[in-house]
Amino acid sequence: MVSFESSSDSYEVWSPLGSVCGGRGTVWLARHKPTNAQVALKIYELDKCEDEFELIQHEIRTVRQLRHRNVIHYLASFTVTQQLWVVMPLLGYTSASRLVATHFTDGLPEPALALVMKEVLLGLSYLHCKRIIHRAVRGSHILIDNNGRVVLSGLRHSTPISDTTRYKKTVHCYPLQARFNLNWTSPELLAQDLHGYSENSDVYSVGITVCELGNGEVPYRDIPSTLMLLEKLEDRVPYLFDASNCAQLAENGQGMTTDSGVGGSVGGNLTSLAITQRLFTQAAHDFVSRSLARYPEERPSADDLLNHPFIRQTRKFNHTLPQYLHPVVPLNQQTEIGEAIPDLLERTLEETTLNDEVAWDF
Repeated sequence: MVSFESSSDSYEVWSPLGSVCGGRGTVWLARHKPTNAQVALKIYELDKCEDEFELIQHEIRTVRQLRHRNVIHYLASFTVTQQLWVVMPLLGYTSASRLVATHFTDGLPEPALALVMKEVLLGLSYLHCKRIIHRAVRGSHILIDNNGRVVLSGLRHSTPISDTTRYKKTVHCYPLQARFNLNWTSPELLAQDLHGYSENSDVYSVGITVCELGNGEVPYRDIPSTLMLLEKLEDRVPYLFDASNCAQLAENGQGMTTDSGVGGSVGGNLTSLAITQRLFTQAAHDFVSRSLARYPEERPSADDLLNHPFIRQTRKFNHTLPQYLHPVVPLNQQTEIGEAIPDLLERTLEETTLNDEVAWDF
């Protein structure tokens, strides 16, 4: 088994890939010198991480306890002067949100979407079995490796639903740094009432993420937070846009800021030829509808959704996820260590950043 040393001398830091934690850290493409393996190196500036340091520690402790092919794992972590270095596998396709922003601006094709969400649900099922709520399922926390394996990251936002004495059915604590994930957050978590929330709040986030990746836009992107909360509490939720509903919206002259849950920025997408001509299956629409049920007890669990027809259809696919993502080339196949990052990669890093968390968020 390959050992990744806890020493900066064992790594050759190469090129920046993006920022994390609101600019408090940077993800670098690096080389592990003893094995010549490419890795992703997340370097936090500790003097900038006062309000985030507890979350970073929590994430490292949590990830070390988990072992699942669809949940991120760390190869090593250590401090270097005033920096914290976290060594991680390099996932060549980067994040699902970045794929959408750079190559699939009208949204992922349904087969790719189903394959991605199947593995997201497998990862969530494992976390829920461990009594952990992810609390930040979103496109930028879904990473994809060269073989099409999907990995959940963003576990600094997670919380256990057990303590040392007994199991609890619900959680009432409000996540630190929750502002980064409000668009994907469930109504019961936002409500902060006496009922609390449970693992099924992650299922709601799954539904929002399907709309994000399927429509090519982050739901509620241009809606004020207070209006977004009201829309969620009143059960006005996003949905997948295709020929079955875009034409009707256009004919009625309805905007995208009133009750669609996607924000005004998507309004232009209604005229996109690809969107007005495509047609998602009824199973895909039903998957989103069930996931976004207003009350958590009405939503299926992650395990239940793995048996939904939208996910079951993946058994009949003749192609793998990388084939459905063609012509995208994984990052570590675009260039060799020591060469300059192609201009296209530099450009897309700037163009896809909606905020400091979106472009590349491990």
